[in-house]
Amino acid sequence: MMESFSLLHSIRISALVLSVTSALDPHELTIIILSQSEGYHVAHADLLKNDIQEQARSMDKGIPNVILTHNLDIKGSWTFVPLLPYMIAQYSQSKWFFFCEDNTVIRLPLLINFLSSLNYTQEQWLGHALYDREPTIIHHFAEHTKKFKYPNVASGFAISAELVHSLANKIVKGEGPNNDFSIDASYEFSSFILSSSKKRLIHAPELCVVSSRDCATYPRYFHPCTNPVPREKVFIAVKTCSKYHLERIPIIKQTWGKYASNIGYFTDKTDKNLPDAYVVPNTEQGHCAKTFAILEIAHKLMQKQSLDWLIITDDDTILGLARLLRLLTCYNPANPVALGERYGFRMWHNAQGYDYLTGGAGLALSASIVQQILESGLCHCPSPSSPDDMFIFGICISRLGVKPTQCSLFHQARPLDYALAYLASNEPVSFHKFWMIDPIKVYEQWFAESDSIYAKNNMHTEL
Repeated sequence: MMESFSLLHSIRISALVLSVTSALDPHELTIIILSQSEGYHVAHADLLKNDIQEQARSMDKGIPNVILTHNLDIKGSWTFVPLLPYMIAQYSQSKWFFFCEDNTVIRLPLLINFLSSLNYTQEQWLGHALYDREPTIIHHFAEHTKKFKYPNVASGFAISAELVHSLANKIVKGEGPNNDFSIDASYEFSSFILSSSKKRLIHAPELCVVSSRDCATYPRYFHPCTNPVPREKVFIAVKTCSKYHLERIPIIKQTWGKYASNIGYFTDKTDKNLPDAYVVPNTEQGHCAKTFAILEIAHKLMQKQSLDWLIITDDDTILGLARLLRLLTCYNPANPVALGERYGFRMWHNAQGYDYLTGGAGLALSASIVQQILESGLCHCPSPSSPDDMFIFGICISRLGVKPTQCSLFHQARPLDYALAYLASNEPVSFHKFWMIDPIKVYEQWFAESDSIYAKNNMHTEL
């Protein structure tokens, strides 16, 4: 009799498990696309949303909730945390929440099948797991091992409703992250989940970094929107100082700098080895006055020669010029565009928090926004040593009503500071820092081949 009861009990438990791990209807899924307000990104987010809905209709099923985050206007939505209370309040009937970028390709039937095999009543989250090969500056040199995983966001990641509810409750109670700087949202979100719920990311090979037949998702590689922007329409400003004239500038001139049609070196002292340099104010840190002076000089040159773009780099930025000029084809220089790698400062603080573009990765400014920064009267540096990236490319452009545009192809650190799978999912346009690497070898490995199109008939001019 006891054996019969145990068998019946097991059958009932199995049936219960099956009922929560099967037959997910698309309408029980909420897909959150981390979209941006810049036109190119809005267009791609709309295309992805429409494609998801069309796939659902062809399945003759319900339609998933598809959210474009730029429409929500929730500060810091790109860090994920501020979105969770909103999602629970608005989509409480969803069993799964799937986060992705506007360049994520989603094969909805495969994604539904994958999520149907999982138990949404358990606290769990899944993605294509990345890990650090060694402590890295972008993750604050944390001593995490390979056991600590974080998702490749361009592949997407899924969070069960149970875990989203748990995390949202902690956030509402004021137990969310309160770090001053947001650098790598994926890594920091994974750290928050681990500390809050003790849940580690589960690796899901169905969420791919490179496309294959069985992938439910994968990142779409960047494709230029038209012919590359001519080098003659771009001015590149390299920030340097006298102590690096012999150590760093020759490396730039030996690699990507030799292909730039219009390039200027902005430094603190005249130097016979750098005869065409511009001398601008310099400080030991911050560099706000220096960067503002660069903008003033560059703006005059851009107006005189009808240039469309200003690129600002450090003297230890490793740049892929050809890739960058292909990237710029998707942005209109007549619009106020500030493009680069986005960081955040106090994103949890509604009044004080803001986004900004970090400078070391290099950044691209349209002619339109350079003019607005200089003529608005809203962007004068609080002090010469104020952080230039945080003030000019954060607070200042926010005052202008412009949001910095994030591009994951810019990189603030060295290649070895990033997970291998992450680098495999895109084509970088830049890296930063010469520290403990051979920058010439890095350039040759990542950018020399694409830049070789400029090797013939090179029209290099230093301004």
